[in-house]
Amino acid sequence: MTVPLEIQVLGSLDVRRDGEAVAIGGPKPRQILAMLLAARGRVVSTDRMIDELWADAGPADPGAVLQSYVSRLRKLLEPEARIVTRSFGYALEIEDTLVDAWRFESMIDAARSATHPADVIESYRWALGCWTGTPFVEFSEHDWTRADIVRLEEMHTMAREELLSARLALGEDRGIVADLEALVTDHPLRERPWHQLALALNRSGRPGDALRRIAAFRSILRDELGLDPPPEIRQLEVQILESDPGLLDKAAPVPSQRARRLPAEATSLIGRSADLAGIGQLLGEHRLVTLIGPGGVGKTRLAMRVAADLWDERRGEVYVVELAPVHDPASTVAAIATALDVQPRQNLSLEETLVEFVQGRRALLVVDNCEHLGISVARLVDRMLAACADLTVLATSREVLGLPAEVVQRVTPLPVEASQTDAGLAPTVSELAKVPAVRMFVERAAASQPGFSLTAANADAVCEIVRRVDGLPLAIELAAARAGAIPPHAIVERLRVRFDLLDHAQSGRSPRHQSLTDLVSWSHQLLNDSEKILFARVSVFAGSFGLDAVEAVCTDESLDNRSVARVLADLVDKSMVQLTDSDVGRYRVLEPMRAFGREQMNPSERAQVTERHAAWFLDLATLCSRSLAGPGEAAAAARLNGEFDNLRAAFSCLADRHDVERCAGLIAALREYSFRSMRAEVVGWAEDLIAISGFTESAKAPLVLAVAAYGRFVRGDLDRSIDYAEQSIALSERTGVGSSGLAERALGNAWFYRGEVDTAQYWIDRMLDDARDGSPARRAHGLYMRSVAFSSVGDASHGSELAAEALAVARTSGSPTALAEALYATGLSLVRSDPVSAQHHLQRSADVAERAGNRWIQAFALTEVLWLRASDGDVLPALVGFSHVIDMWFRGGDWANQWLSLRHVFAILVVLQDDRAAATLYGALAAIGAAYALPFEASEAEHVEDRVGQLRDRMSATDFAGAVRRGASMTDSEVIEFVQERIRSLNA
Repeated sequence: MTVPLEIQVLGSLDVRRDGEAVAIGGPKPRQILAMLLAARGRVVSTDRMIDELWADAGPADPGAVLQSYVSRLRKLLEPEARIVTRSFGYALEIEDTLVDAWRFESMIDAARSATHPADVIESYRWALGCWTGTPFVEFSEHDWTRADIVRLEEMHTMAREELLSARLALGEDRGIVADLEALVTDHPLRERPWHQLALALNRSGRPGDALRRIAAFRSILRDELGLDPPPEIRQLEVQILESDPGLLDKAAPVPSQRARRLPAEATSLIGRSADLAGIGQLLGEHRLVTLIGPGGVGKTRLAMRVAADLWDERRGEVYVVELAPVHDPASTVAAIATALDVQPRQNLSLEETLVEFVQGRRALLVVDNCEHLGISVARLVDRMLAACADLTVLATSREVLGLPAEVVQRVTPLPVEASQTDAGLAPTVSELAKVPAVRMFVERAAASQPGFSLTAANADAVCEIVRRVDGLPLAIELAAARAGAIPPHAIVERLRVRFDLLDHAQSGRSPRHQSLTDLVSWSHQLLNDSEKILFARVSVFAGSFGLDAVEAVCTDESLDNRSVARVLADLVDKSMVQLTDSDVGRYRVLEPMRAFGREQMNPSERAQVTERHAAWFLDLATLCSRSLAGPGEAAAAARLNGEFDNLRAAFSCLADRHDVERCAGLIAALREYSFRSMRAEVVGWAEDLIAISGFTESAKAPLVLAVAAYGRFVRGDLDRSIDYAEQSIALSERTGVGSSGLAERALGNAWFYRGEVDTAQYWIDRMLDDARDGSPARRAHGLYMRSVAFSSVGDASHGSELAAEALAVARTSGSPTALAEALYATGLSLVRSDPVSAQHHLQRSADVAERAGNRWIQAFALTEVLWLRASDGDVLPALVGFSHVIDMWFRGGDWANQWLSLRHVFAILVVLQDDRAAATLYGALAAIGAAYALPFEASEAEHVEDRVGQLRDRMSATDFAGAVRRGASMTDSEVIEFVQERIRSLNA
């Protein structure tokens, strides 16, 4: 299987198109391409290229010659890769999967997240299969390659170690000895391979050889470094001498748990113990508590701490919704649903789905920064509280929500005065240091100027500063950030002048709000011109953002791209921008600061920056969509998760301008991500776009209709799904522009779930035919669907053949999703003939999908794994697993697959003779047509009849009919709560 374009930098630089070598040119073009590749998408300046290409004497006009070389390279690389011109240089835009070294890195990242040794082995074998030699070997003498060479070679060695470690964990002791001998020969000073080799030899029944290899390592360390072996090696030596049976233990996989997704605290929370206790008490007595206070008083920090403190008590049912990035009240419901990981369900609006989701949950919902969305938040909170007796809401706002159930807790500024002691005695410096506002200033100032402390010389000035800003935490942080450049007494003088000038002009504003606004204004005035420009422009970002986005969105002729990182760092140092994640370089602007920043741009500048923001995030979505089809899938999905606030803002911007084509482009780019992550908001965008006049004129209209079609299928709305898909097909036939097989995919699934197998297979065949000329990942998906279609109706032989082909194609693609789908198809084809092997493949499918962030195929595979376990007699543990899967489908709004999971639970309840519950669930399934009308073998329908017959035999006719009627009358949410309660009860 070949790809249109592939670039190799492992070993000699090589470019291939459709498997054939492409002549790059002489040494200069090769070096230009290598420099662009080494920069990994960053701009390489023209000056630097010229210096590297012609270190000594160069041509008369090196810039023109360079431009000529670049022009020829563009022709060779397009359309798969683009060399783009920036204001001061060039950058290469190319998908990670097309460069062997980048593909190697992505595969290493995927392997690192694996937990089961079998998955680790397969992932590292994939990665090592990409390695063909030292990276950039012909340019190894250049500074710009050395870091990459060292880093990639270290990753290669580490991958060899990890692969052998995983094989050791699976008991392949004898089989890896030779590989370990080679590894210690290549890297004689690395401890881990020697440890692995000695352990493998000992487990192979060769303890003497193991001890000799440890002695050899000891000699090498002593002779070359003058060191003794590390403690781990010495401990292993003792264990081998003592024949310790513990050396035979193997590693076991650890089950995953729901991660705590709460913002990390970057700084300590000072002076709020009483507030925390009071809020906790109120939440124990009331269902809606609103923290109100001026901007910058610390409402959000308090709410986040409360959420963290209540995490264990609420068993992880704590949800935080940050509404500051949401500016359109119409997006309120979608934003809250996204935070709760909930998608619209069959025959329900998104709001109705939210209400159903929280019913019966003892959950805490934190709604942060909701004052700007007004009645839309209040109305939704009111409805959720009315419908959900166990829901508690903690809101933060500058104003009350105005709801009858609301209890208001006012968050006041930090105390600024020392407690009274003996009459007439001024507080000492140590007593002043205990004042919360003073403590905060000193702590934050010490972060800006290491060594800063409260002294007799500066105590009066520090106390005056915190008084002048009324103890507002954000204002204190802004003032303290200046302590590194301006001494406290000078800050006092500037605050006094600034505030005195504004006392009369703005007397209508509250003193505390005036203090914060004026301090922001004062801090802003102290910025230099570049800092002011950048601060204003980063206010267009919604939520958090990265440096690469800032460089693209915020630079033009007035702000040089090369200085953006430095200016942004200065803004962080001055507390105008917050660093939220130092590991990956994520930033955000607090909402009071962001509102101020937006006001600093005139309408023309704001429009330009907003346009660049929308364009950049559209490009990002498009780039990530390509990576989703290769080994970089997990990283791409994580990137889209982190940028979703900005993607939503980009779509809103484009929709407000009625830019149908680019709205369609964003939906198209995010479609697979939305399906895999069960994020139906993108489907909602598609349906909104379909309603816009002129939509069908878009070249991407068939694809957008197909997105809506597949989204409706997932929700169980089969009629609407088929309607949208048929519209897509008809429009494709008129325009000649297809939907990349998505409309056919929706029709195949919808008709399958209708029980119309022949019609379904016709559309699946069309989808597969359309995919044969597409990417390997897309072809693997088509083969997977065709395989599952055969296996589901009892033709396991054809299912197995297609699954094997899907697996082969998936391996060439490097796509974790393609591999997970192929493994699923393989497992399903083996269910009847080899259930043990089937379970192994299906579990691997779920594990691979989980690492890739594909929640859909993960839940799909787990459904079959759990059913096989239950069929093998492991009934109660399987039910616990089904509880998790049912919750995943319920959150994702995927009723098409929820029905299948519930049908399995019905069968288990019959086996357990929980007859009334089984009959109730049967009534619910029958009422919605899901008891039989799903893709399964004809014999399975007989099994359902047999189970129903058992219930009729064991129950009286009255009891059976009553239970069935009860199930038929239940809402979707009530069915899920009923099933979850039965599972909890049976496992109690």
